[in-house]
Amino acid sequence: RIKELEQAREFQMSLIPQVPPDHPDYDIALHMKTSTEVGGDYYDFFPQDDGSMYVVCGDATGHGLNAGMMVSITKAGLYGSSFDTPASTTTRLNKTIKAIDLGTTRMSLNMVKFNNGSFDFTSAGMPPAYLYKNKTSSVDEILIPGLPLGSMKKADFDLHSFPLDSNDVLVLISDGLPECVNHEGEMLDYDPIKDCIESNGDKSAKDIIDALISLGDKWMSGLMNDDDITLVVIKKK
Repeated sequence: RIKELEQAREFQMSLIPQVPPDHPDYDIALHMKTSTEVGGDYYDFFPQDDGSMYVVCGDATGHGLNAGMMVSITKAGLYGSSFDTPASTTTRLNKTIKAIDLGTTRMSLNMVKFNNGSFDFTSAGMPPAYLYKNKTSSVDEILIPGLPLGSMKKADFDLHSFPLDSNDVLVLISDGLPECVNHEGEMLDYDPIKDCIESNGDKSAKDIIDALISLGDKWMSGLMNDDDITLVVIKKK
């Protein structure tokens, strides 16, 4: 059983990039802390020929084999996809996931297309993303309602566009960090995450990740996280 868990975890890690892509326009940092169970967190990067870049951050429901299979299907669906807009790409991916049908397993996903000076954003049931605006040193929460992929055969996903200026930062998270618990059984929740990004937004992508990791570690103070904690930070140069 332990060997199976190890193999499943190795497989999970093999599906995600271990180092961020080297991009001339963005400072990118990543973190995934796997849980005691095999989770279904996923992130990936798809640089396009026109200089734009797609970034996804997702979370399959549940743990174990089905969650791992869902991540595999999602990755395969994206690698075979023609990226036109995040909304239409997400719609096609939803059809693929629904057609394969892993029972009650679903895939929550944020998909972002970074253009020069802006980004397009589509969400399917993910926690909020956070946009740090360098000019005002403030953080906007981006929460777009939408069902996780695989919930319905026909689903439309909204596309939202945001300006992205030099030294602005987008932070994508799974629900592992806000839902990590302390010794009293209390969840960290979202407000401390937003505050942490606001306090550290002027730093490098890696430093922002380190601050968020430290926030979670202090809260859990030695406890193990029972869900994957995934963080993707993209800072415009």
